[in-house]
Amino acid sequence: MNRLFFYILFISQIAHAQEYVAFLDVNSSSNIVSETSTHPNTNSLIPFTIVEGMMLVEAYIDNKKGNFIIDTGAPSLVLNKYPSSSTLSTSRGIGGGLQADEVVVKEFSWSSIHKRNLNAFKVDISHLELVSGKPIAGIIGYDILKEVELAVNYQTKTVQLSPVTKAIAGTTSPIAVIPFTMQGHLPVIKVKIGKKKIKLALDTASESNILDSKYLKKINADLFLHLTKGEMQGVDQQIKEVTVATISGTRINEIALADMKYLFTNLNHLKSESNLYIDGLLGFPFFKQGKMSINYKEKKLYIWSL
Repeated sequence: MNRLFFYILFISQIAHAQEYVAFLDVNSSSNIVSETSTHPNTNSLIPFTIVEGMMLVEAYIDNKKGNFIIDTGAPSLVLNKYPSSSTLSTSRGIGGGLQADEVVVKEFSWSSIHKRNLNAFKVDISHLELVSGKPIAGIIGYDILKEVELAVNYQTKTVQLSPVTKAIAGTTSPIAVIPFTMQGHLPVIKVKIGKKKIKLALDTASESNILDSKYLKKINADLFLHLTKGEMQGVDQQIKEVTVATISGTRINEIALADMKYLFTNLNHLKSESNLYIDGLLGFPFFKQGKMSINYKEKKLYIWSL
């Protein structure tokens, strides 16, 4: 059996300072290889709507249109359906076990990306529809994004797909080029908060940044601008108390970022259960600061403006 570590790491604000975090670890037994046809049009911009920090775009499954979340923290295509077949995969959420049904999608289309016989998972994420107030058909993850460069611009609320970095940016030059490593399907970059060096995964579907709770004591106390308690709920429906903080002093390649919100929670299980050695993730508070692009082939994050 092939093992697929499946993390949908996104957060959306709910009432009473409660945060939503989806974390999944799924065993995959499929050996099916999808058929892909990708012809990015660098002159076209794909509009998205922002719902609780998540980017929603329109895509098609078997010619049926739906809203999908763009999530660099997910490994593959996820369908918002209750798993019910005999092919259930063993899976875990942030706080306990849950069900994920492995399926094959006959046809998936999003802009210039077209795939046939695509491996996917059915997971009940209907609670995100309650949070967002919109129907959500599923999640677009790494297996779909890995063959293109994904440019994200929250100011214009557009994304752009391209195999060539220069084509995305036109005649401008990036203000920073950040190399990243891959841990599973997650792009991971080096970040400094004050003098503390940390490794954070890039997650376009996280409303808040996340840090391991151990950094509450390791980060200089002077950098904490606001500190409060909140709640975090995962797809397993378990609720955990967390610390929420606004922190200054985050830098990438010596580029100073704006003060950002971080959620602190214990991430030991990422190492012990899934062999992920990250200290947290960067989400919406990071990506909303400017125009950025993720190039999986080059393993580089381009920052075009802040």
